[in-house]
Amino acid sequence: MIIPVEDLQITMIDAGDRQCIHIAKGDGFEPDSLKAWAALVKPGMVALDVGAYTGLYSIVAALRGAKAVALEPMPANRWRLGINADINKVFVMVHQVAASDHNGPMRLNYSRHTPLTTGGSLEGGIEGHTDSIEVSAVTIDSLNLADVAAIKIDVELHELFVLQGAMSTISKFRPPLLIETLNDNMRRDIMRMLPRYEVAAILDRRNTLFTPNRRS
Repeated sequence: MIIPVEDLQITMIDAGDRQCIHIAKGDGFEPDSLKAWAALVKPGMVALDVGAYTGLYSIVAALRGAKAVALEPMPANRWRLGINADINKVFVMVHQVAASDHNGPMRLNYSRHTPLTTGGSLEGGIEGHTDSIEVSAVTIDSLNLADVAAIKIDVELHELFVLQGAMSTISKFRPPLLIETLNDNMRRDIMRMLPRYEVAAILDRRNTLFTPNRRS
């Protein structure tokens, strides 16, 4: 499947890919978020994709000339991400880890009935997540990244913990943040954590673009 993002044409293997399934149904998949992401990433600088799934956001960043760094703990998703990157002739640095507020082993909950699940989460109690695997969790700060231009976070209700483990990186580089926010309370909690940021846009109803405010 070809997914257009601005002037880019991203080739994705569609079998089992939940993003491609939505597009094939005519629902689309986060067109405004992808457009914003393509504008945020900078050539030669790091674009960090946390919860990379099968690599769409990472590939967009790499095609824009950024150093694409992806965090994806699900084995099947990582495998497909690598294939998609090869098809698009780009390099994505993939870390086989989940992001959280500490380093160490954690349980990732998911549903085995969804191929290439988009819903794997370190949070418990999510309906349908009856299976789990042990994964390595890391903080973003522990990755010691340089020249971070933009960060995208989509980790199924674990976003606040990811941010807690990224505060030094965010303070140092002050990158725009594209974060899945499934409700207003989550958005307010993030604003309390990031007083030097502001809401620039709510995109595709579920993602929020946070940018450094002009007063800081």
